[in-house]
Amino acid sequence: MKNKIPIITLVLLTAFVLYATLVKRVHEEEIKVDTAISIIHQEISSLHNIARWYLPFSGADTISTKIVLTNKLEYDNNSLKLTKVTGLSAWYQVTENNKPEDIVFSLAADTGHSTKISLHYESTLWNKFFGKNNVIVNAQKSLQNLKDYFADTKKMYGYQIEIASVTDTAFLFTSKVVATANKKTAFKALFESLIKEAKEKELGYTGVRIFYYSPFGDDSTHLFTSIGISNTKGVGFTGEYSLKKMPFNGRLLTAFYQGSFGDVHKVVNALNQFQNDNRMTIMAIPFIKLITDGIEFEDSQIIQAKVFYPVF
Repeated sequence: MKNKIPIITLVLLTAFVLYATLVKRVHEEEIKVDTAISIIHQEISSLHNIARWYLPFSGADTISTKIVLTNKLEYDNNSLKLTKVTGLSAWYQVTENNKPEDIVFSLAADTGHSTKISLHYESTLWNKFFGKNNVIVNAQKSLQNLKDYFADTKKMYGYQIEIASVTDTAFLFTSKVVATANKKTAFKALFESLIKEAKEKELGYTGVRIFYYSPFGDDSTHLFTSIGISNTKGVGFTGEYSLKKMPFNGRLLTAFYQGSFGDVHKVVNALNQFQNDNRMTIMAIPFIKLITDGIEFEDSQIIQAKVFYPVF
């Protein structure tokens, strides 16, 4: 019997090695994120979104990453084909050096606002623990990328979004609908009139300048402009120049913006998407607080500003 033990051991070891190196089975890895399942589903089922967190596409220059037709990403020798979306699962065929692998991401509700994200892939035990299958390695890293992605508003929305409290509470306000072609001139004129009104009535202009604008019809723009004031006596809540107040310590979504004056609406859109995704209620129109000096800007001029969205 003693002479058979080494033989039995060798047979068992050989059988295990063969199983570990030749037999594939489905492996599953899981993370939990504090994000609604509907939001995550958008990220795993859209190529435009997948390219922002799935490796190696998320680290690639956007110029060299391209979407082929409507269901395939390509970058260097790598490709990701979105082959199927069923229920709460998305199926990818990921290819590197002409070696395709099937990758599946699936979602399940956890508790409250939390969601389980599971990665499924086929692999031998040997490759799982000792192999260097880059497709599988990138899938595993991408699963962790998702966790970081949903925790980082800059990655997800393009801007670092925070929740702040109201500090400036009193504003002298006026608005006007103007031809879009005259937006620059009208913008300056409105601020000049506000500053003049504040000076004449001794309202204590604080130097704070905020604004917002939105399309009005096909070729007009509605401008909303305000300046901070420290003295509210004698200012009514109606009229050409009116008093606007925000509740002290009220909640504001906020993001810093540096870019062209004409593109500041992009960060407003990002804040709007954030409040939608997080089921917040809008309590007033957004506003943009200028950091850059001045009241006259070309659309191409680079400015610095803080953008705010009042929410409940």
